[in-house]
Amino acid sequence: MKKGLLFLFFIFSLCISCADNHFRQFDILPEDQRWLASDKKTYEFEIENETQPYNITFQFSHVYGYQFASIPLNVSIENPDGTNEEIAIDLKIADDSGKQLADCSGDVCDLFYKIKEKTKLQKGRYKITISHNFKGPYLPNVIGVGLKVENVK
Repeated sequence: MKKGLLFLFFIFSLCISCADNHFRQFDILPEDQRWLASDKKTYEFEIENETQPYNITFQFSHVYGYQFASIPLNVSIENPDGTNEEIAIDLKIADDSGKQLADCSGDVCDLFYKIKEKTKLQKGRYKITISHNFKGPYLPNVIGVGLKVENVK
């Protein structure tokens, strides 16, 4: 029994040490699956280790067979020193042949877009705001959106 518990503790410790996610938040949208134009998503996190690189990844979950080939996004990054960085993204949902770019399981598709890749982040508090520029009051068939900040090894 003790050996079994010790083995489970070892596996648990190994899994925790391998985890490289620094921050992760996913916001599930209401049942009508509409991302309102007025609903800017804000994510706040703290960076302690400024010596290692990070990936900042946006997650867009949508219904299979999404009707748009791309979505215009605005990303605003407020750095710890108070400076702001504005990034315009044309999030591709499908390639030129119409093939979905997301990983789909049943009717749910998850698309991951790296906003920043292997970048050094200064120590301190970050605030990232993401909104869409879709023409209309809402973007339809969106299950949820999120942000992941992970350490790069």
